[in-house]
Amino acid sequence: MSVLGEGFRTGSAPPSRNRPHGNLTVLRVAVLALFGLLTARLVSMQIIDGSSYARQSHENHIRSENILPSRGLIYGRDGTPLVQNVGVYTATITPEFLPPLEKDRYQIYLKLESLVRVPAAEIQAMVKEAEKNKDTETPLPVKTYLSKDEALMLDEASTDMPGVKLNVKPGRLYVAGQGFSHILGYIGDQAPDEVKELQRKGYQRNEPVGKSGIEARYEDDLRGKTGISAVEQDAQGNLINTLETHDPVAGNSLKLAIDPGLQDYVQQLLEDTRQEANVAAAVVMSPKTGEVYALVSLPTYDSNIFSQMGTRGAEYTALVNDPRKPFLDWSLSASAPGSTFKLVTAAAGLQEGNITPNTGFNVKALDLEFKGENGVIYYLHDWRVHGYIDLYGAIEWSSNQYFYMTSCGIPQDGIKGLGKDVEDSAYKLANYARIFGLGQPTGIDVGDEAWGNVPTPAWKAKAHSGPGFDKNDQQWYLSDTCFMGIGQGDVTATPLQIARMTAAVANGGKLLTPHVVNEIVSPEGKTLRTIAPDSKELPLDRANLAVIRQGMHLSVLEGAGARAYTPGIDIAGKTGTAEFTDPKTGKTLQHAWFTGFAPFNDPQVVVTVYYDLGVGGDKAAPTAGKIFDYFMKNVKP
Repeated sequence: MSVLGEGFRTGSAPPSRNRPHGNLTVLRVAVLALFGLLTARLVSMQIIDGSSYARQSHENHIRSENILPSRGLIYGRDGTPLVQNVGVYTATITPEFLPPLEKDRYQIYLKLESLVRVPAAEIQAMVKEAEKNKDTETPLPVKTYLSKDEALMLDEASTDMPGVKLNVKPGRLYVAGQGFSHILGYIGDQAPDEVKELQRKGYQRNEPVGKSGIEARYEDDLRGKTGISAVEQDAQGNLINTLETHDPVAGNSLKLAIDPGLQDYVQQLLEDTRQEANVAAAVVMSPKTGEVYALVSLPTYDSNIFSQMGTRGAEYTALVNDPRKPFLDWSLSASAPGSTFKLVTAAAGLQEGNITPNTGFNVKALDLEFKGENGVIYYLHDWRVHGYIDLYGAIEWSSNQYFYMTSCGIPQDGIKGLGKDVEDSAYKLANYARIFGLGQPTGIDVGDEAWGNVPTPAWKAKAHSGPGFDKNDQQWYLSDTCFMGIGQGDVTATPLQIARMTAAVANGGKLLTPHVVNEIVSPEGKTLRTIAPDSKELPLDRANLAVIRQGMHLSVLEGAGARAYTPGIDIAGKTGTAEFTDPKTGKTLQHAWFTGFAPFNDPQVVVTVYYDLGVGGDKAAPTAGKIFDYFMKNVKP
C-alpha cells in the first residue's frame, strides 16, 4: 500500500476542503456592516454634527454656576419675624444641553409637559427665543413653585432628559398674616419685560425679585450678593467636579416701625365694624418722627398665593374679579376727604386774615342762599342748624356754612372769600392744600400711592375738555370753590395724606415724610443705617395751628367727634362725611372719616380711619377711639 493510500481513505476529502465557507461569509459581511455603521457615525459626528459637539466639548467642559443668596428677613417693631425663607422647586431647561435634532428635543418637551403641565409648544418657543438671543447657557424656568409630587417626579425623570433639571431657588413664606400683605408685598419671577434690565444689574434669570410693597421698595437691600461656583461638566450638563466656589452673601434685613400687635388689632377692628362698607383703611403714625405704626387696608389677600399659584389659581382669579379690588391698598388710594379738609380751609382763612378765631356766623337754617354767576342762586346745605358759632365752634361741630363763608365768601352779604374773586379764592385754597401735602405723594417707603387731586380753575378747564364736554363744563363756578372748602367736589386725598396733614397740625407745623422701615440690618445683626425723621417747616403761623387744635379738642370733648372720646386719653380730632353719587344706582352715599391725635398737650400718635360707606361721627370716630386706647396701652412710641 502506498503512503498516499495509507493516509487517505476512499471518498474522504483533504482537511482544507472541509472548512465552513458559508459561516465565514456571514462573519465577513457582519464585520463590514459594523465598520460601515462606525464610519457613518464618525462622519455624522465629525462632519454633520461636528461643530455642535465641538462647541459643547469646548464650552461645557468648565462652567461657572451662580449660587443665589438668601434674601434678607423682615421684622416687626418688636422683633417678630414677618417672613421666612423657604426653598422653591423649579423645573428648568438649558438649551445648550438639549439634543441637536429638533425631533429629539420635542420628545423632551412632551415628557416635560406630562410632568409639570406646561405645553410642549410653549417650552419650544421659550428655547427658540433664548437661542435667538444667543443665551443658551442660562437655565430657563419652565415652571416655578412645583408641588412636592411634581418635584419628585421631575427629579427622577430628569436623568433621562438632557438639559432638564430640578432646581431649588430662594422663596418666601409670609407668616405674619393677611393684615401685612399690602405692606410686605411679595416676590416673584422676573416678568419678560424686565429680564434684560435686571440682567444688566447682575440678576440671574431664575433669581426672584420683589414685586410690590417693601419687597419691591427695598429690593436692593434685601436681595444680597450672588455667589459663583466653577464646575467641570460633561456635554450633557452633568457635574464632574467642583473647581472653585465663592459663597453668596445674604441680603440685609429690615426692622419695621409697624407694630405687629397693633396691625392685627386694627385689621380685625375694621373687619368687625365695616358692616355695609365695602372697603376700609386706617393709618396710625407718629406726629414726631413720621414712623407708621399701622397701615391697614380692607379687603386684603394672602401674599403666599403668588407662590402657590398651582393650587390657588382659582382663589387668585376670584381676587382679581372682586369689585372691591383687594390688591389695591386703600390707605394709599384717594377719595373725597369731606370735612377733614376743613382743617386746610381753617388754616387758609386764618393765615390770609379773612377770619380770626372769633369771627362768628349765624347758621340759622339748613340751607344757605348763595348768589352766583349771572344771578344764579345756589342753596348750600349744612347738616345741622348750629346757631351762632365762631371758628372754634365751626371746627367742633363741622359747620359747612361757616367754611363756605371762609373759602368762597357770601357774595350777597358782601363777605369775601380767600381771594379777590371766586377763581382767586380757589387758587389760594389749592395752595394751602398743597402746603399740607395734598395733591402730591407723601414719600412713604411702601406701595404705589395715589397723589390725590387738588382742583383749580386751570385743572378743570383741562380735565373737562374734549368730547362730551362744552365750555360750561370747563368754567369754574362759585360752587366749585365752596364745595372744595368743605372737602367735596373734585378734591380727593388718601388716608395717609390726611394722617400726614393731621400730624402737621398736631406737631405745630412740621410736614413729615412717613416711613414703615426703621432700620436696615446686616446679616450679622449690625445696624447699617436708620431712617431718620424727615420733615419741612410749613409757612404757617403757629398760633393759627393752635386755634385749629383747640377746635379739634372740643370736637371730641363735646362736638361732632364725641364718639371718639375714650376715658383716660385726651383726644383731639375731626370727623368727615363726604357725599358721592353711586354710579350704579344714582343714589347719594357717604364716605366716613375721622382723623385725630393724642394726647392733646403732647401728641404721640395720629389715627386716621376711613370707610367707603358711613357717617364719620357715627362710624369712623368710635373706631378711632378704640385704636387710641389700644395704642396707649400696648405700644411704646
